[in-house]
This record gives sequence, C-alpha cells and structure tokens, in this order.
Amino acid sequence: MKQLIFVFVLAALFNLLSCQSADKKQAVVDLSEEQSNDFVSGLVREDTLAVKELVDRFMTCVQNKQYEQAVVMLYRLDPEDAWNEPLQLSNEEMNNVVCMLRQIPVLSYRINNIKFETALMNEVKCTIVMREADGTTPEAVNNWYFKPVNYLGGWRLCLMDSNS
Repeated sequence: MKQLIFVFVLAALFNLLSCQSADKKQAVVDLSEEQSNDFVSGLVREDTLAVKELVDRFMTCVQNKQYEQAVVMLYRLDPEDAWNEPLQLSNEEMNNVVCMLRQIPVLSYRINNIKFETALMNEVKCTIVMREADGTTPEAVNNWYFKPVNYLGGWRLCLMDSNS
C-alpha cells in the first residue's frame, strides 16, 4: 500500500513539474514574439531607406566591378559574442567573397523584399540579372539574400549564412 501511495505521489510531482516546464517554454516563445513586435513597431521609414541604400551601394559597387569596395561594406555576426556586435570580415573572408563576386556577372538587380523581425534577424531578397534575354536564350537570374543588422542605432549589411 505504501508503495502505491509513493508511486502516486511521484507521478503527481512529475506531472506538476512538467506543466511548470511547459509554462516556462511558452513564456519564452511569447517574450520572443513580443520583442519582435516591439522592434518592428519601433522602425520608421528611415530604417527601410537606410537598409535599401546599403544594398544599393553594395550592388552598385558589384555592378561596376569595384569588388573590394563592396566587400568592405559587409559584416558578420559571431555567435560567441554576447554583445552581438557585427564584425568586419577577415581578410580571408573578404578574399573569398571577392573571388565569388568576380565569377558572377551582375548586369542589373532589383530588391524584391525587405523583411524586418528583430535587430539581428532581418532579410533582404535581391534578384540579380546575370544575362539578358535575347531571341534564343531566356534571362538568367539568381537570388541573393542579405541580413541587415541594427547595432547601436546603425544598420550593418551581413550576408546570409547557411545557418540563418
């Protein structure tokens, strides 16, 4: 009989603890959504224009084959950094991006979408035209994604990484 009571008390305790854990998880999700809504509602037209201008400057440099000038505009986020400070690319990273840009002709581009979520999680989708359409071949296009980051009131342009 004592064993049955012990099992019942243990099961009730386990059930109570799992409910509290679920409540905590729900609170974290709600807080993240609330932070996202607060960030987006605090944005103004100038934020959209600043991000658009960053992308336009970058893409104009790429179109004009000024790859080094384009690449110095790029930043990366270090997941280990508690302050989430955007860091400029290392020399090796810059060289890799310059090599990539040299291989892809950019005749024109258009910004398709700018999506804001949080200071660190935003997205800009650009469609680049690599070859114009002619009578026999269709237009060759590709999509590039950027990750603008708001840090200390200023926007920094990051490339989207595969983990984002």
